[in-house]
Amino acid sequence: MQWDAFLLGGVGLYATVKLYLLFRSQNRLKFLGLTIAGFFFAAIQVVTVVNGFMATQNFSAYSLLLVEWGHILCLSFILSALAVFIRESKPVFAQFPMVYSALPLLIVVSYILVTDTYAIKQWLISIYQGGAILVAVLMYSVYSYRKKEYVPVLGGVSLFFITFILFWYIPGVKESYGWIWKLMLGLSVLAFIHGLESVHVRYKQRLANTASF
Repeated sequence: MQWDAFLLGGVGLYATVKLYLLFRSQNRLKFLGLTIAGFFFAAIQVVTVVNGFMATQNFSAYSLLLVEWGHILCLSFILSALAVFIRESKPVFAQFPMVYSALPLLIVVSYILVTDTYAIKQWLISIYQGGAILVAVLMYSVYSYRKKEYVPVLGGVSLFFITFILFWYIPGVKESYGWIWKLMLGLSVLAFIHGLESVHVRYKQRLANTASF
């Protein structure tokens, strides 16, 4: 049994539930996008676990395809959620139309065009991942500078950045020491979710204090 995928699936399911509760509580599209991304992340791990039990060649081929496209859909919704976050961070008069936040979903179309070229696919995935992490680091760095409650969120994003470096740029880690980046990935997700929840708790406390006055 692939315990790493099983544990990451549990982390993904936990993140999906927590993000959905944040969406229900705050009704912000950012959390809806992240919830959908979390669902795809968990689904990828479930497919990987099932593939470990199914030894047939046909199912393995289909599972690789599902994992690949699940990864792309997960990234596209993360980027879309970040676009919503950027929009919300601007004054109302400077906000771009909400429909523009859905533009990152078009990366699915760009990926279709290179689906038969392994090198270009890997290059695109690394760009999508790196772009998402870079935007998140910049945004939450600014927010952490303004409001200290965002520091735990920035910590989770920083762990994502370390995981990204380990996976793509440290020789041997991706193939021979996969447990390292998978452990870091799980910790990154948990730290990020914890940070978002801590921000939400402080937000509710601030509202309660304001109402008491």
